Amino acid sequence: MAFTPLGMACWALVALAAIVQQWQEDAWPWWLLGAAGIVAGLAWEVRQVARWRLATAIDARPLRLGRAERVAITFTNAEPRPLQIAFAAASPSQLHTARHARHATVPANDSHRTSIDTRAVALGRAEWQRLPLRAKGPLGLAWWPKPQHLAAAFDVVPDTLGPRPVPPSLGAAGLRTNARGPGRELEHLRSYLPGDPRHSVDWKATARRGALVTRVLRQEQGLTLMLVVDAGRTSRAPFDGMSQLGHYVNVCARLAEHAAANGDRVGLLTVTDVPGTPLPPARGMPAVARLRRALSTLVPVAAETDLVAAAAAVRRTLAQRALVLLLTDISGQANSRALLRCVRLLQPTHLPVVAGLIAEEVQALAHTPARGWLDPYLGLAAHHYQQNLASAAAALRRLGAYPLATTPAKLETEVFRHYRLLKRQRRV
Repeated sequence: MAFTPLGMACWALVALAAIVQQWQEDAWPWWLLGAAGIVAGLAWEVRQVARWRLATAIDARPLRLGRAERVAITFTNAEPRPLQIAFAAASPSQLHTARHARHATVPANDSHRTSIDTRAVALGRAEWQRLPLRAKGPLGLAWWPKPQHLAAAFDVVPDTLGPRPVPPSLGAAGLRTNARGPGRELEHLRSYLPGDPRHSVDWKATARRGALVTRVLRQEQGLTLMLVVDAGRTSRAPFDGMSQLGHYVNVCARLAEHAAANGDRVGLLTVTDVPGTPLPPARGMPAVARLRRALSTLVPVAAETDLVAAAAAVRRTLAQRALVLLLTDISGQANSRALLRCVRLLQPTHLPVVAGLIAEEVQALAHTPARGWLDPYLGLAAHHYQQNLASAAAALRRLGAYPLATTPAKLETEVFRHYRLLKRQRRV
């Protein structure tokens, strides 16, 4: 129970009357009648609120990992009077919502629909059992608890390409995430010949030359893309509200969808202390659906990742050259020889791209002026972190791999850019 301003004002008047009565001799304690009236009003309110017929329902639907979405809540009032309510979105741990109180008025014999901003941060099934709610008493003296039973369940799935806007750096590079299928690239220009399709004429070149010029295009060759996801101990580290594994899953799901739309073959291998069962590369959206189902079941495992065993599993699975995208914690593997051995096993048959996340907070500490006695030590640790990361990246480059250590906001952009670049250069 929480008193409203009206309830607090009534108690303040009663207290003032009691003080005045103490100053007067042989005065009747009229303030007791006021206090009794307030107590009686509160007792009547709690009884009425307990009898009110109020139902709450949430629009439970699949939520995409890491994406900010709106979840609809409907309050249904079966009483002949409007109800004033206040609620807080106490969501399960897999969902992040603002915890501040929200107020609403539900009309008499009607319903009220509102929505809350939600961000799913962990894969799996999120069960929302109850909603903390308070209702304002009919006399307006206090707010009374009236928690609502929901029994709603949300399935959190990997993100999709969907209508998400293209990051600026991706658009500036001329890349599109919503591919429409295997594309064709310009091979050369030549003079127009009778019978050439009209749409093949290059009008800019025609204007420069003063004669019709035809574009000769060739079909882009499909490549084989193998996604290797580290689900070991380091993948539990939080970055931007999600674990590293959550960011890896989203990048894999979206890249697989994009690559399949371009006619490429896509496969998946998850690895912890032992490699999981690999999904051999395949074409088309059925392969993407199979890959997304496998990603949806991933959870971090508290064990050291065996990257060497992962490389051996990739070699057993793939008979031809492929682009291998390994998503792992580069900084965590900086002092480990396993990452370098993994790359050596993949080379020269396959082309490895090693991608991982870096902490923006640690980078900021390396350039923040010292203001307290602890700041120099924090800055030294941040510099050591950057040196290890740079050393690991340099070692990977010397072996012929492509290291991508970037922030969560730029990870997808960099992965897509390298995928398109290596495909255009026909490195695979």
